[in-house]
Amino acid sequence: MATSSSVDRSATLQLALACDLAEVRPAALMVRRFLSAQNCAERDLMDCELALVEACNNAVQYAAENTRDLPVVVQVVCGAREIEMRVTDHTPGFEWPERAPLPDAQHERGRGLYLIQTLMDEAQFTRQGAENLLTLRRRRREPGAAVR
Repeated sequence: MATSSSVDRSATLQLALACDLAEVRPAALMVRRFLSAQNCAERDLMDCELALVEACNNAVQYAAENTRDLPVVVQVVCGAREIEMRVTDHTPGFEWPERAPLPDAQHERGRGLYLIQTLMDEAQFTRQGAENLLTLRRRRREPGAAVR
């Protein structure tokens, strides 16, 4: 039998964003406030916020015209040891690279996947019917840990 000290209690948040870039920043700030309320370390807050912005920007920018009326769904589960963020979109999908390269400095775009993979401990992209699911996981750092 599990004792209350051995059970990982998780807090969850779910948001549905209109497929519009103007929706991304406010959603990312809501996620940041949610994670802050779970006593996540500042480094986790910054890294999760940036990775989520990149993921949601891609979900909006690459949505097909006929799916722009469908929401981008963000789910966040914050446990004692790990943060998991899931972004469900309706883009045509793509081949997720094993390791995204950092684009040349003169390129204005193309850093999103690199940043996501760099900031998260795990990132997994799957196509599910007419939807895509990007799952981002990060082990929680100790509150008060130095920002790298």
